[in-house]
Amino acid sequence: MNPPDTPLFVKTHDLVVWLFNHTQRFPKSLRPSYTVRLEQAALDFEEAILAANAARGDARRRWLEQADARLLVLRSLIRYTLDWKLLGGNQVQYAAEAIDELGRLLGAWLKGTDRTAPARSA
Repeated sequence: MNPPDTPLFVKTHDLVVWLFNHTQRFPKSLRPSYTVRLEQAALDFEEAILAANAARGDARRRWLEQADARLLVLRSLIRYTLDWKLLGGNQVQYAAEAIDELGRLLGAWLKGTDRTAPARSA
């Protein structure tokens, strides 16, 4: 089963690939602690949205909420790349913008699962 071709899934995949390409250049001394955690945070987010896509009802909402929390962790970890000069300013800006876009796409999906929201009129 292939992942969906919707923007959230495609952009998440693209960010994970981009991130892994860049983390390979991080100092080896950071690999056991920071680099692995950063990579894992990106993969955890992708796993949560894939699980949400496969789930229905309340389970889907729980997965989406977990994805939101995991994206927050990823955003926080990316900030260190600038502080420690692991990525250049343009690279950090790219990552931050990509994460913001993923947050908007995820937020729209979460909003669509909100049962308390009024129904859309045609």
